[in-house]
Amino acid sequence: MFKLPNPPSPKADVHELADFIELICWDRGSASKREVVAYLGQVDDNDYNIGCDDDDDENSDLLDEVMNEIERREYACGSGYPFQLDLEGTVLRHNAGNNDQRSTLYHYLLLSTRLNMKNDRDHAGINGADLLEEVAAHALKNYLGGTRARAFVFGTSVSGGFQEKVSALCQELREGAGFRSLDDGPVEANDDKLDAVAWVPFSDSLPGQLIVFGQCKTGSNWEGLVTQLRPVDFNKKWMSAPFLVDPIRALCISEAPERSRWKGTCVAAGIVLDRCRLVDFCDNLSMDLLDRVSRWTTAAKATVMYSAT
Repeated sequence: MFKLPNPPSPKADVHELADFIELICWDRGSASKREVVAYLGQVDDNDYNIGCDDDDDENSDLLDEVMNEIERREYACGSGYPFQLDLEGTVLRHNAGNNDQRSTLYHYLLLSTRLNMKNDRDHAGINGADLLEEVAAHALKNYLGGTRARAFVFGTSVSGGFQEKVSALCQELREGAGFRSLDDGPVEANDDKLDAVAWVPFSDSLPGQLIVFGQCKTGSNWEGLVTQLRPVDFNKKWMSAPFLVDPIRALCISEAPERSRWKGTCVAAGIVLDRCRLVDFCDNLSMDLLDRVSRWTTAAKATVMYSAT
């Protein structure tokens, strides 16, 4: 997994190289398949091509797959995709005039995937990882139905102690009956892997409703963590009363992950809202959140001097 300001290796996965092309394009205004093929040829150590001088042909075939991934993203994000492929599918251009707020979000998600979000998450006085919790809550709310659906940000981006947040969540959901620790020992949980909650309440205010528990991950090292959030266990450990209907799990990630492993990821993680799905369902972000996303992205990009060739 490559991290800025370093480029990917020639053995990088298709989705990593797609991010690489987008970053070049964002920096320069455009990026061609030929440029990236030339770059891969420069850094390829030929470990897998001993006795063969066809590296450029092999890299070109790989870039065909990468451009297909770019095209998939363009379709999945709709007007929120801040880039545009030419008719031949060989040149990607940055659509700097795209005023769709979702394109701002796409830029943020791209950077928060490829920056080291453990050591390089704070820019313009804003924690970039915390932003994803708010974005995810908004996207989950939209996904469940917009005006009728509700959302609650639970993770570390929200002030207050764990017990207070659990009590507030139960009050909002009108289920769970408040905080109760299953164990007698001191409570050391911070968020217990729960970052955002969305649900669709009924007017009768009775329990038994559709609830989604969401876990959020920036960066690209999330695959081994997809089973950490277990809504039923969370309910048993921290709430006084059981949910009548088990919540659904969701994983919200800044990365646009490898398509070849998509089905298995969904089985392990629940509903996956990756970069493109978050963009797809993030209409009508609040102006405050959009402003903070924009300021973080501008400041973060200014720290990265990117050169591909």
